[in-house]
Amino acid sequence: MVDRIFHLAINSTDLDRSVAFYKRLGFRELQDRTVANPKLKEAFAVPCEQCRFVHLRLGDSEEATLLDIVEWGPPGTADGVTTPPQNAHGLTRFAVLTDSTDAVYEQLKADGAEFVTEPTTVMTPEGGWRVCLVKDPDGIVVQITELVPA
Repeated sequence: MVDRIFHLAINSTDLDRSVAFYKRLGFRELQDRTVANPKLKEAFAVPCEQCRFVHLRLGDSEEATLLDIVEWGPPGTADGVTTPPQNAHGLTRFAVLTDSTDAVYEQLKADGAEFVTEPTTVMTPEGGWRVCLVKDPDGIVVQITELVPA
């Protein structure tokens, strides 16, 4: 069947702004491509024949899941729903690991990022997480996660 998650696609209204945000988190740009092909309409159920995308990755592993940041060509990236409540059904966020949630929080806060939550530690008997939730420039929620031992 399937082997692994290849990428997470994030539609952007301003590709350069979004890429800059993810680079601040430590993602590295692998490729920046523009595709102009009428088959895009059929393959992705969109009204346009053009898009520009940037693939980003954390770390050096060829197996690592990519972020696929996409800006659709004319008529442009469509308006979407606002940031969903974190207890809504469906995909509401994705998480990245760090050694210091607080350091990432302070850096992004200084850059003017919008946060859903401030750093908070949640413990269980097996260990826990220090997390905060930040919105990317288009409202996608990224969970900044630091693993905390029991």
